[in-house]
Amino acid sequence: MKNLYTVFLCILALITNTTQAQQIQNATQKSTLKVTGKGEVKVKPDVAYLRLSVETTSPRASEAVYQNAEKMEKVIDKLGSLIGKEDEISTTGYNLSPVYQYDEKTRRSVLTGYRVLNQVEIETSRLNDIGKLIDSAIQSGVNRVESVRFDTRKESDYKKQALVKAVNEAREIAEIVASASGVKIVKVLRISPSYESPIPVYKEITPARGIPSEITTPIEPGEVTIQASVSILFEID
Repeated sequence: MKNLYTVFLCILALITNTTQAQQIQNATQKSTLKVTGKGEVKVKPDVAYLRLSVETTSPRASEAVYQNAEKMEKVIDKLGSLIGKEDEISTTGYNLSPVYQYDEKTRRSVLTGYRVLNQVEIETSRLNDIGKLIDSAIQSGVNRVESVRFDTRKESDYKKQALVKAVNEAREIAEIVASASGVKIVKVLRISPSYESPIPVYKEITPARGIPSEITTPIEPGEVTIQASVSILFEID
């Protein structure tokens, strides 16, 4: 009899615990609404990155290296006199490689010389002088204009502005959806922000050759785009 009574108590306790657990689970389950908002800020650039190269070829490697160094030294000296104190010139690439030419008679590639490519990048805030820098560099010995990129040094500040826009858009979408669905937004449960890399402005370069020296290569900076997005989980009722 005692054993039967003990079994009865155990079953009763199990039923009670199960019921309480179910009640707790139901109480913790919340109706939610998840939305995503995006924000974008377009600003005028405040810095430019100009990549220029000097390429030389010669039958001997040492000659190619010497000719390249001589030309690049003139380029750096000239550009250094034109940019501001806060601007920088840095080497971003250097390559020495053999040059081969295919011989139809022997059907073999024959070594004809060596090529040296020396690339530098100019970081400058003088955006109105980019055309002048390009033309002066070409006159000093640059024979390859790789790219010019406009960007901003205030990226963190503009990211915050883009994030505010993203949050505002997410809230607006949530309110529209909630209103249309006949529910109310209770509170924010979770926010997950994310940023995208700024979209810099790249410009194609057509150096001003064979025209009067008072005319410079025209370069227009354009705008830099900073984007952010946010995912917000709302509790609704």
